[in-house]
Amino acid sequence: MPVDSPGNLTEVTERTLKLASKPPGEISPKGFQRIGIRVPHVRALVKQGYPFLTKSPSSVINVWDYIWNNTEYYEVAQQAIYYYQHRTLSKAEFTKIKHWIKRCDCWEHSDDLSKIYAQVLEDNPEWILPTLKTWNRARSPWKRRQSIVGLIEYASKRKRILPFNKLIQFVTPLLGDNDYYVQKGIGWTLREIYNVYPAKTLSYIEANLLSLSASAYSASTEKTDKQTKARLNEIRRQHRSS
Repeated sequence: MPVDSPGNLTEVTERTLKLASKPPGEISPKGFQRIGIRVPHVRALVKQGYPFLTKSPSSVINVWDYIWNNTEYYEVAQQAIYYYQHRTLSKAEFTKIKHWIKRCDCWEHSDDLSKIYAQVLEDNPEWILPTLKTWNRARSPWKRRQSIVGLIEYASKRKRILPFNKLIQFVTPLLGDNDYYVQKGIGWTLREIYNVYPAKTLSYIEANLLSLSASAYSASTEKTDKQTKARLNEIRRQHRSS
């Protein structure tokens, strides 16, 4: 940790608080406090830059890692994520950022981290696949969600995607998960797998039609045609009424 990391945290915090739409209140020990700054304005803070961003990449990641792990504010932490989105990470950067999921306490941070992890999976799958497999069985619902959403995030952004059989191995163990955000993640992931492997994914959805929660089913079938969706809906309706 660079000696000036606390000072950099103070600088980022002070600049961020100037944009706050509501005054800081009592900090919850369980998560980040929100101070009401819109996403474009948070992104603008990162684009404007900070003096520490002129340092070496190893120094920069150490500062952002300190900020992520020590800030009280959601919008300050968000800047660390935004800085590393749409970048090809070094192994040292990824080694730090893969631990950021530990402080994740909301779907926004989870989904923004997915943008980073999915890019790492595309660039260097051997770095992250073992981690995703571990997260798939984790107690934390955010890790379980990340183990599937982080596989692709959005298929339209990916140049390379894992084979269908490898992707679906992460989905199946979570079909019965009782967490709402994990179930939403299942639907999201199946939808994006469908965009790449439509026939195989549709067969999978049909085979597991009655195991999919309402939220997972709704998202996973978003891209199917009307006739297919009507047929699947009817099967689920008949099952519910039987």
